[in-house]
Amino acid sequence: MQLNSKALGLTFGLLAGGAWLLLMALSLTTGVLDQTVQAIGGLHPGFSYTWNGALWITVMHLVGGFIGGWLVASVYNKFA
Repeated sequence: MQLNSKALGLTFGLLAGGAWLLLMALSLTTGVLDQTVQAIGGLHPGFSYTWNGALWITVMHLVGGFIGGWLVASVYNKFA
């Protein structure tokens, strides 16, 4: 069975980007987990604890998730 690399990449990217967008929105509006989000977000280049930072980290995780999912599917297909 072969995996569709594009589909898995999009799935990983949407899940990673969506999770960060929801987490940042929750943190920015309510203050819940603000120190945790700032600490983890500080590991990302160009991160700021603002709405612009939330959009930036979402885009970064969309792209990174796509690449990660695509690589997972490609490696799986190579060995399957």
